Amino acid sequence: MEEEFTFEEQKAVASVLFSLADADFQSHEAEKECLDACLKEIGFDATGFVPIPKKELPKQAYETLKRMSKEKKRTFSRMMTKMSRSDGHFGPREQAFVKEILDYCEVPFVHK
Repeated sequence: MEEEFTFEEQKAVASVLFSLADADFQSHEAEKECLDACLKEIGFDATGFVPIPKKELPKQAYETLKRMSKEKKRTFSRMMTKMSRSDGHFGPREQAFVKEILDYCEVPFVHK
């Protein structure tokens, strides 16, 4: 049985995914569709949601992500992989951001 994400976890995951979608300073329809699918998967309604600014993520989201269960971290890692690949280009800025999250928040790399 899949674990449900708490609101705090949903907010942290959503904020990271929003930042990841903007990491290359380009907006692609495929990224938006992937983001919407990921948020739906964790049961998060992004209507009116204001993501945590990227520079504030270490203070406001990383500890929440670090405390998530292994199953939730694997789900989150898979989502980051899907987001990174959704526009067909996993650029250096996206790579650096994903690596930062994986390392700091102790999230395993899930490539599928």
